[in-house]
Amino acid sequence: MVTNGRERRIISQLDPRVVRTNEQLRQALSELLQQQSLQQISVQKLTSTAQLTRGTFYLHYKDKTDFYEQTEQQVIDEWFAAARTVIAPNGESVSGFALGPALRYVDRHHQILTVLLHPQFTQFRPRLRQRFERELLGFSQHLPAVGTDEPPIDIQITFLTMAFLGLVEHWLNDNRRYRSEYLAQSFRQLATPNVTLLATWFALVGTDIALDSEKSLT
Repeated sequence: MVTNGRERRIISQLDPRVVRTNEQLRQALSELLQQQSLQQISVQKLTSTAQLTRGTFYLHYKDKTDFYEQTEQQVIDEWFAAARTVIAPNGESVSGFALGPALRYVDRHHQILTVLLHPQFTQFRPRLRQRFERELLGFSQHLPAVGTDEPPIDIQITFLTMAFLGLVEHWLNDNRRYRSEYLAQSFRQLATPNVTLLATWFALVGTDIALDSEKSLT
């Protein structure tokens, strides 16, 4: 049976050996980028640092560009899978984005996310932003129509997307100084459904601490 690229990715993500190989290569990429630019990194350097054979690498990727592209998409898919939850803003069950699990994923995978958010990876930010915008647009279709006195839906989507991703990037650059649960609740305190119902897509699911409890890791 012939499978397309998307089916192969789904099958691969379910194979523990493939997941382990990708994790080793991600770690190697993070280590190498501390010392050299993306252009200086070769398949040989990646596999040597990851303690893998070149044959193993080429079993899963056509070349290093394919590895970068697959890794970007896998990280986005993993992040959204970790954050997937069900909410019912109008009594109808729809998919939402659980802030607690979402930010714990960022915390656990901070190294590769920091790498992919670097300007050297020119496609990751647009892909990530487009995924958030697409999910928010889909969610907006389950909400009442925007009133004439409210900002247009595209402005609301852009605002929430950039606010959340900007906060995540600041958190990473700040060495994740705040606990993920506190950051989740802080975001929803700022992006409140009282301002826009669209903010309810960012669900306060999986947060176990109150805003006035311990804030910082240090």
